[in-house]
Amino acid sequence: MKMLICLMTLVASLNAFAQFRTSDSKTFVYDGSQNSIEVILRTEKTHTEYRYEDYTDTCSRTEMAGYRTVCTGGGSMTQCHPGPHGPICRTIPGPRHCYQEPMYRTVYYPCTRTRRIDFQVKDYDVEARVIVDVTKVSPEATPGETINVRLTGETLSYTATGSKKFFIVKKKQDERSFMNGSVKMIDGLLAVELVEAAPVLKAVKMSDIALNGSELNFTVGQAETRANIGFSLKVEHKKLFGSDTVLFDRELAQGEVAVNDTKASVDINKLGVDLESGKYELTAKTFVKVGGQFMNSDQFESLSASKTLVYKIR
Repeated sequence: MKMLICLMTLVASLNAFAQFRTSDSKTFVYDGSQNSIEVILRTEKTHTEYRYEDYTDTCSRTEMAGYRTVCTGGGSMTQCHPGPHGPICRTIPGPRHCYQEPMYRTVYYPCTRTRRIDFQVKDYDVEARVIVDVTKVSPEATPGETINVRLTGETLSYTATGSKKFFIVKKKQDERSFMNGSVKMIDGLLAVELVEAAPVLKAVKMSDIALNGSELNFTVGQAETRANIGFSLKVEHKKLFGSDTVLFDRELAQGEVAVNDTKASVDINKLGVDLESGKYELTAKTFVKVGGQFMNSDQFESLSASKTLVYKIR
């Protein structure tokens, strides 16, 4: 029995100082030469446990060290009273107040404190096999996109850094796992699509907004296709007193926006918005719209544009 306890103590001590591999990552640089790659990642799943230990430290306490006399006031003051030939003044001592104030001192002494120490304990090994598939929409631009696959414990994560020539769009992410003895096996799939950025960013630009009857017209950038462009509209009724009223605020469906070359128009009456008398604020917006999760949006300064028209109906 004593031997068993000793062995358990030894194992706990070894775990407390063990270094586990809890993270692994691989990077895939897509240059157009291959559209798919398989990466193998290995880690160890751990959990945190705690132990407590005593240690010697220096503590302190405050003790009373007696009293001291503190006095306020004193000095002198002048008193005057009327006399037969003018005021008669004399100097007298001022009032003085004294009291006893306690004094304290700090006393240091050796003491014992307890601290908590956390350590990792291994649960099982983890091995992940991940397939990364890349689809490039535009064959003209030369890619140079970096996709990182990371396994932390038993959790897969993905990040991407582009050449700024493409939007990196996550189209599919799949994962399944099972135990194979003492090893957790993970099969993962990441499918991304590269959308050429320059034509889309050019098409997102806006200028010139005007209202002609119930038709809101604005100018957008030149584009061969608007598959990756979204439109939205916000209409507010501005009140002189009280809060403004939002009459409409949402993304527009494809059939709600008519685009002819660089001219776009929206019939606001067909959206159920009637502009009566008063002051209105209409904000049209264009934005990059991708069919999936945008993985490198932070690499682009502007992914949208908007124009606001303030319109008054008498």
